[in-house]
Amino acid sequence: MKRYIILIFIFLLISFTAISQLAYGQVGKTLTQGIYSARDANLKIGSSITAKINSLNGKVIIMVIDSDQQVQELVRLGPQSPEHSIKPLDYGSSIIVFGTSSVTFT
Repeated sequence: MKRYIILIFIFLLISFTAISQLAYGQVGKTLTQGIYSARDANLKIGSSITAKINSLNGKVIIMVIDSDQQVQELVRLGPQSPEHSIKPLDYGSSIIVFGTSSVTFT
């Protein structure tokens, strides 16, 4: 009987740990300078996202390119504009981050 109670306790512990990681696991995705696919970077597809610069004195340019290689959005983030809302991405979108700071997408 003690074995079953211990097994049930371990199962519940693992279940609650997995559920809490799913709920709080990915708050934001931080990207540094580079070229990223929206799918590979695990960004939200189909809903608008917010880009926030991580440094108070850094400057970043974010370029969103769709699957037809056309520029959909060009955003410059600096010390005076620390965050910006970006249009919804699709699966073929690419994101280019260029600058001195990293950017967090939420």
